[in-house]
Amino acid sequence: MCVVSAKWLPSTGWILAKNRDRNYKPLIRIRKSFRNDMERLYIWDERTKYTEGINEYGVAIISASVAVKKDEEEGAKAVKDSNKSSKKAKIASRIYYAPDGKRIRTAMFEKTAVDATKKLIELQISGNTVIADRNRCFILEGAYTKDDEFVYEIKEVSKDEVLVRTNHGILLPWTGYSAEIESQVKSRESSEIRMKTVKDSLSDAQTFEDVISALSSTDNDDPQMNPMRIDIVRRAMRTTGQIFLVPSENTMHYRPVWSDISFDINKLNNNKEKTFFEVVSARKLITFSNYNKKQG
Repeated sequence: MCVVSAKWLPSTGWILAKNRDRNYKPLIRIRKSFRNDMERLYIWDERTKYTEGINEYGVAIISASVAVKKDEEEGAKAVKDSNKSSKKAKIASRIYYAPDGKRIRTAMFEKTAVDATKKLIELQISGNTVIADRNRCFILEGAYTKDDEFVYEIKEVSKDEVLVRTNHGILLPWTGYSAEIESQVKSRESSEIRMKTVKDSLSDAQTFEDVISALSSTDNDDPQMNPMRIDIVRRAMRTTGQIFLVPSENTMHYRPVWSDISFDINKLNNNKEKTFFEVVSARKLITFSNYNKKQG
């Protein structure tokens, strides 16, 4: 259960931003790849191999699931396998790859947002996926019907529009959490509230810091209704980190919240390369810092 968004700032161009929510604490590695003569910079979830990021042409991709139960089970499977002691289970855990992460990495070989969107359709990615380059931005909503048929809708995002998606569809309104299913009522409410909260805040955003602030609200007394989920309930969905992608600058920024992060800044940001990484401080998250101390 995540929040993805896109906002055009006159001083910066497109900024893609995401709160990534998981029910496990991930180890995030920041990786750079040079395969096929393309420089790609992305986050890498060590347990599921899920990735999102940007390439040397400023093509940036983030996504939020509309098949959340499948997404949760996928993460849980990787955690379960990694905790097993058998050699077979350890090997299985190491070779497990989240399908959508692989689809995104493949689409990041494209040189424009248009071509990356076409590639994601060809690869049949499900979810609410935001694709942008320095000039254009698209929202791609994809899903599978009960007959396992892939369907999708695309919309180009205008520069005067604020785009926010959570875990239900807008162009495909039947996808994601449903208020018509009793067990999903609260999850659908959360999806709608988080989307509205971020959209309202992003409407007034003028700076990069404003975008961070818009995704960091914890004002609701129910932590599951906040864009930034800081929840101490066991196995609850929590915001593990925030991802910010800036196509005009070929940069990726990651703010760890409830995740470990590993990177070599000297390898990521040398003068010969075309994409750049910054880790954003989480020092303002006082409440969550205190929670981490209590948990040891």
